[in-house]
Amino acid sequence: MFFPDSNSSVKLGRSVIKDVYYFGESPMLDCNQFILVDDATGELSLFDSGNGISLKGLLEGMENLGLHYQKITRVFLTHEHVDHVLGLYPLIELLEKNPPTIHAFGETAKILREGNESKIFPGNLGINPATFGLEIIPLDIVDLKLDELIRIGSNFTMKVFHTPGHSHGSVCYYEETKKILIPGDLVFTGGSFGRYDFPGGSLDSLINSIKFVNDLDIKYLLPGHMNISDNGNQQVDYSYRMVQSIKSFF
Repeated sequence: MFFPDSNSSVKLGRSVIKDVYYFGESPMLDCNQFILVDDATGELSLFDSGNGISLKGLLEGMENLGLHYQKITRVFLTHEHVDHVLGLYPLIELLEKNPPTIHAFGETAKILREGNESKIFPGNLGINPATFGLEIIPLDIVDLKLDELIRIGSNFTMKVFHTPGHSHGSVCYYEETKKILIPGDLVFTGGSFGRYDFPGGSLDSLINSIKFVNDLDIKYLLPGHMNISDNGNQQVDYSYRMVQSIKSFF
């Protein structure tokens, strides 16, 4: 089992704004996760599933905030990498009587539907499913459409933007009214941005995608790693300037 101590560590969570919750990544090879609550039904939408090993910690963290994991009805993925999708497998098993629907875009949906290990585990990471004690199996996936509007109760309408660069199937979720961006591994706080050396990655695409989201009105930046921010536009602009400086060396 990979990083066994993280299996029992509670993922500390907190409210970002009403009905939006943030759970920070575990110490190694995990991701930040976000939960949005349907104000009408109490159903939960989970954004990214983590590395699988951290699932127990997530569920305990949810319960500490009065969020019951049995109410997770949908999982929305930002991209296909190990630290964002491995939690799907134990979560589906745990909720086998009422499994959540899994939503992904383009290449990410294809990879998960095929159970393509080589794309979920980029070769230069030097890890495989056995490292995590998991078996990668084909999954039923609901395909997201370009610019699709995802309604979560009456309180959230998330728009799907295709933002390749870190991976070919990467997407961001944007809530225009509340100015929330969930960018996965496209852009982080502190001027950081996603790696582009994995299969399907591209520096040019990454720059174009960051340029695109830099034009959005963002207050809450909820990235896949590192800290979140309530000064989203400033953070994204900083990352855009930093990634442009990288390009100048090539």
